[in-house]
Amino acid sequence: MFYIPQILEMGWTLEVAKMFLYLSFPVGIFHYVNQPAYLDKWVIEAKKEYFPVQNKQMYEQMNNFIHDFNANVEKKRLDALEKQIKNEQ
Repeated sequence: MFYIPQILEMGWTLEVAKMFLYLSFPVGIFHYVNQPAYLDKWVIEAKKEYFPVQNKQMYEQMNNFIHDFNANVEKKRLDALEKQIKNEQ
């Protein structure tokens, strides 16, 4: 068993060991995460889960909804502008 005085006497050896751990841990994690197998296993599967492939009908419905929504907002804005112009005259 180590005693505190023995640990304190280690000095530079302990510091070198700590520095090795400080540097090797991030490098090891970086190496593991950048493996192609990890990318296929976690990232691509998560992307498919969170962003499922849409069919054409759903895509067209979404685009139509966005277009209609923007047209309604623009119409309301123009109506308010016309009303403001009429009130000024």
